[in-house]
Amino acid sequence: MIYFHLELPPVRTNTLEIPLQTMFQRPAQIIVTGFAKIKYNTHGYLYILGIKMIQMTEPKLIVRDTKLHYSFVLDGQRIRKALNLSNTAKNRNLVKSIIFPQLTVDVLSGKFFKKQIQTLDEYSNVSFENHRLERKPMTTHDYINIYNRHISPYFGKTKLDEISVSDINQWKNTLFGDKGLSSKRVNIIKKVFGTILNDSVEDEIISTNPIRKSKALPSHQIKDIEPFSLTEINKILNACEGQNKHIIATLFFTGMRTGECIGLKWSDIDFDKRIILIRRTIGRGVEGLPKTHSSIRAIDMADILWKHLKNQFSITSETGTYVFLNQIGTHYFDSSKLRDRMWKKTLANAQVRYRTIYQTRHTFCSLNLQNGEDILWISRMMGHSTPKTTLERYSKYIPRETKRTSVFDNM
Repeated sequence: MIYFHLELPPVRTNTLEIPLQTMFQRPAQIIVTGFAKIKYNTHGYLYILGIKMIQMTEPKLIVRDTKLHYSFVLDGQRIRKALNLSNTAKNRNLVKSIIFPQLTVDVLSGKFFKKQIQTLDEYSNVSFENHRLERKPMTTHDYINIYNRHISPYFGKTKLDEISVSDINQWKNTLFGDKGLSSKRVNIIKKVFGTILNDSVEDEIISTNPIRKSKALPSHQIKDIEPFSLTEINKILNACEGQNKHIIATLFFTGMRTGECIGLKWSDIDFDKRIILIRRTIGRGVEGLPKTHSSIRAIDMADILWKHLKNQFSITSETGTYVFLNQIGTHYFDSSKLRDRMWKKTLANAQVRYRTIYQTRHTFCSLNLQNGEDILWISRMMGHSTPKTTLERYSKYIPRETKRTSVFDNM
């Protein structure tokens, strides 16, 4: 153990003169009293009173993004740390005259080595708690699920300062290549990972975020929109009954998202005005606000849907607050439950080629565009922020009234 009584020493180039009363173990037990000169030689070895103690290069001051950092090599390992100080002459002098001498003292005393670096699993809890109030409950729930499923199994037991760029690149390639996740999904997972590591940089646990040096996967072609035809819709509705039929009809005839559908309450349904209010969504068992501000909207209730919802009213209005209830009388936990327990089976019974349940939303938009409905109305029903969003995705479904001619046709 080393006991230093540090006073502000004069700085003499590469030599620091420090008053000390010391007992230490490296390389052997030696007791030193009085003033000792600590000096770095040209090979990066630290000497006290001419006795070689430890291989340590002289700390160097580094400026990154207007902030001060330091770097040195200790027993062959590069150490980098952010100081959370702005790059000013006063702060630079502070670092050289006080912080660097204290750093040397901490290394020799062993205090520097006592700092325990957390594992990713340990620190992730801190990061999620830091952002809890600024995120929607569903977002927090989703991010934790992403972490538990795709990040923790690979890095959970790894210390934060041991995660390298190469490790991240290999992990990213595994998710995309071996696990078959889309590039978009991998980039979302990487973003969750990056936020946790960035928080650890802010907390000065690590000096840099290795995620920043790992490039995002290139965006691949957006999955095709594969709407159902009117004939297919009829087949699907005829292949089911009761609540299942009413859920599918609601999705097809409103274009609402599945999470919005299972979040509907009877207080959102106005049979007289024939409107449906979208005020919440449910995902992973958590009730929250819809995806965007524009998603909070009123949807017109078509005559054909009015009949379905009236029939559903007789099923669940007296037993529950929510329009659609699961087998135990509560709202559905997640839209995936609809897919697994009802959607796949219904399409098989209808002998209709399988497409995801989200294609019901694409079907509403594309069929209405093909029918010549107003783009502004469709955009509002879909909950898009602007008609531009609708056009960017669905413009190919807008019919052309006349054949387009070319200036070269008359040549």
